[in-house]
Amino acid sequence: MKYETKMKVPLAPPQDPGFVASLLQSSIIHYEKMLALFIAINSESGNKNAETLEAWGTELLQLQEQAELADQLLMNALEETSPPASALPLLEKRLEIMHQVFTHNRALLSTANNIKSLLAHEIREMQGGRAALHGYRQTTSSHQGSILNASR
Repeated sequence: MKYETKMKVPLAPPQDPGFVASLLQSSIIHYEKMLALFIAINSESGNKNAETLEAWGTELLQLQEQAELADQLLMNALEETSPPASALPLLEKRLEIMHQVFTHNRALLSTANNIKSLLAHEIREMQGGRAALHGYRQTTSSHQGSILNASR
């Protein structure tokens, strides 16, 4: 007899003690991939052009979706049975990696917000400069060259 999650993903019977451990290991792998991506993003100092940032964002979203699915499977399995004692080190490892991902995500979000703020400030400065330059434009007037015309 197979069990199903709310997401309609078939599960092995919850009596299998290795099943929860394999779900935990799958979840850990997804979070480790996310952590590796965050570390790569933080270590790449010169290669942060728009295309690279977009690729990283897409990859991060895919990894988050995969981790979410793995976690949903894990939570559904844990609703049916408690984790075996042998799975406790995996739970602790998963929690530690999730904490590291959270820390890196928060730092990246802070950096992105700082950049966004700086760009908004620069845009306002450029708009102010453009308005100032607009004040120096020569306007069309019917009096152009009137001094030269008056001296003739």
